[in-house]
Amino acid sequence: MTVIVPTWDFSGRKNERGNRSLKGSTALLGRHLTIRVCANGLQTRNAAVVMLQASSEVHMSLLRRAALAAAALGVSMVVAIPATGAKAPPLKPAVDPDAIAALHKMGEFLREQQNFSVQARTTTDDLLKSSGQKVQFGGTVDLKIRRPDRMRMDIAGDRRNERIFYDGKTFTVFSDRVGFYATAPAPGTLAELTEVLEKRFLFDLPLADLFYWGTEHDGTAAIQKAAHVGVANIEGFMCDHYAFRQKDVDWELWIEQGGRPVPRKVVITTTNEAAKPQHSMLLNWDLGAKFDDSLFTFSPPPNAHQIEFAKSK
Repeated sequence: MTVIVPTWDFSGRKNERGNRSLKGSTALLGRHLTIRVCANGLQTRNAAVVMLQASSEVHMSLLRRAALAAAALGVSMVVAIPATGAKAPPLKPAVDPDAIAALHKMGEFLREQQNFSVQARTTTDDLLKSSGQKVQFGGTVDLKIRRPDRMRMDIAGDRRNERIFYDGKTFTVFSDRVGFYATAPAPGTLAELTEVLEKRFLFDLPLADLFYWGTEHDGTAAIQKAAHVGVANIEGFMCDHYAFRQKDVDWELWIEQGGRPVPRKVVITTTNEAAKPQHSMLLNWDLGAKFDDSLFTFSPPPNAHQIEFAKSK
């Protein structure tokens, strides 16, 4: 075991509390102060390195005494401890099972909620075709759910304005900006509705993916890396921050701590494009909301025009 004590130039320095020079400090510029630990205390000599001739049982006691002596002399001490053969900590797996478990717990909790609303503030990056410059667009999504067969979604933003209605019998999308709407017969539950929209009409509902985790359709198998990043405060809520990687996509998720594991923030980065555009959402949840039936029923305005949904081939 080796103790090395580097020093500063104390030559000629006066004690700040008087005119006495510090004893034993002459000619220490550019050298090491050597501390020799003996049975009867600490001694100094001119060698640059001190070998501690002591058994392993007293090493820590001697080091403490050496540190105290060095502090009294106003010097710093660096201790080099040889390897003791201790094994290095095991490497963490690329996919942290705790991060996957947090995803599944979040999805299960969301599927258990019967009546709730969530408002999302979104930002989405895009590239200008003329210059390739990355620009950002904003928007909001206001989702209201009453299980098992009611949904209302209002989407507003720089590039998209729609109102979506589901009343257990029909599904309607109305675009305020152009005055068009489309209606189609719908299955009797929200779970069936999502699948029909994706397969028959190629229509993706915003936020729907959050409810899939922990089911056979959740995409866990596609995750290549998963890790717990740390803890963060998202608009007043303490959250666990997780990072995930899939092919061509990195994404982050902040899940509220405690008994309400709802997602509070989502950031998705497209990694196979040079500009690495991002889509982000800040989420505000109301898990005790109550709604009237009229909220989920569409009544077309007088000047609205009905069109057909485009179907998958």
